[in-house]
Amino acid sequence: MPPRQYKYYVFVMAAFVCVLLSSNFIGAAKQAQVTLPLIGAVTFGAGVLFFPISYIFGDILTEVYGYGRDRRVVWAGFGALAFASLMAWVVVHLPPGPSDYMKTYQPALESVFGGAWRIALGSMIAFWAGSFANSFVLAKMKIMTEGKWLWTRTIGST
Repeated sequence: MPPRQYKYYVFVMAAFVCVLLSSNFIGAAKQAQVTLPLIGAVTFGAGVLFFPISYIFGDILTEVYGYGRDRRVVWAGFGALAFASLMAWVVVHLPPGPSDYMKTYQPALESVFGGAWRIALGSMIAFWAGSFANSFVLAKMKIMTEGKWLWTRTIGST
């Protein structure tokens, strides 16, 4: 029997890692405030808008490609986030160039990316535990339901 072909696996994995990195670095840099009826003003990091998409990708990966392949993607995302955090830390701590522009730009860079490693560390721990738990529960529910009730499984596992 020839090995199974995974036509879109790499693209789904790349999208998953992209969403994860974007929600941690782009989203963490922007605080947003919206006014909701009956609640009032709510302030939040913009990353919370994108992070749930990573769980959608996780569900797709587990459902289509299996628990084992989803775990590899979770580790790839974990590694990418750790490496991006290290790069952000290095860039922030490099001395600024000699121009006046760079000297005035450095505090803004530190403001936006200086705490990125703390956000990324907390996110990595939560992401690691949550993604593995979500994938495990989804895979077990698929066995219990004999592959039926997809929407119940995806909502229940998340």
